[in-house]
Amino acid sequence: MKEKKNGKRKILPVVCGAVIILLLAGVIAVFGFRVRAFEVDGNKYYSDNSVTAWINNDELAANSLYILIKYNLTDPDLPDAVERLDISLKNPWTVHVQVKEKQMVGYVDYDGAFLYFDHDGTAFVSRKKEVEGVFRVEGLSFDAGNVVMGKTIPAEDPDIFEKIAEVSRGLDKYELVPDKVSCAGGEMQLMFGKVRILLGNDNYDERMAQISPILQKLDERYPDTAGTLHLEKFDGDSENIPFVPESK
Repeated sequence: MKEKKNGKRKILPVVCGAVIILLLAGVIAVFGFRVRAFEVDGNKYYSDNSVTAWINNDELAANSLYILIKYNLTDPDLPDAVERLDISLKNPWTVHVQVKEKQMVGYVDYDGAFLYFDHDGTAFVSRKKEVEGVFRVEGLSFDAGNVVMGKTIPAEDPDIFEKIAEVSRGLDKYELVPDKVSCAGGEMQLMFGKVRILLGNDNYDERMAQISPILQKLDERYPDTAGTLHLEKFDGDSENIPFVPESK
């Protein structure tokens, strides 16, 4: 009987010590990891304040450990244009947020602001400031009254976003920066200075590969001349690419 009592006496301090340690760890987790600051990187479409406001919309987000676990070990809701938020702690009270946004291929004028969309035509962000590297698309016909963020823009031509996405990839690939991009009537057009380039409905990559060398030749032969470059029927077998100057 005495051995059992001695055994209980030995176990009791161990249990008490473990409870105290757990309580101390809980106190540190609650009060030592209270968020005082956010550092936000990688965001173009959303402002720093918009990102932190989204995170702080959760009443438990005052704790940096909670934020770390929520965004790294669960599947949380995210803003429409955000692919993921990578969270790390610079220190127990400073949260670093690395934003990975979805790639926008263009934007249109919408309700006094700019409506951005991805390669599928999904509407994400409407804002009053243009984002560098995303081009404005003219001539896109859609039902403005039925636009829903996170849903496909209700365009009259269901294939138009595939065309815009292909042209966008070509612009990046060939390092082209047009003054205007148009999809009026389903026909893709680019404007470089006074030269309008008609790309037609398909074979965009092959046609866009011709743009830079042709523009150089036009600048030599027809300096400062407005006109239309017809690439809409160009293919690998084409021998001539018509350039039609505007009549004065």
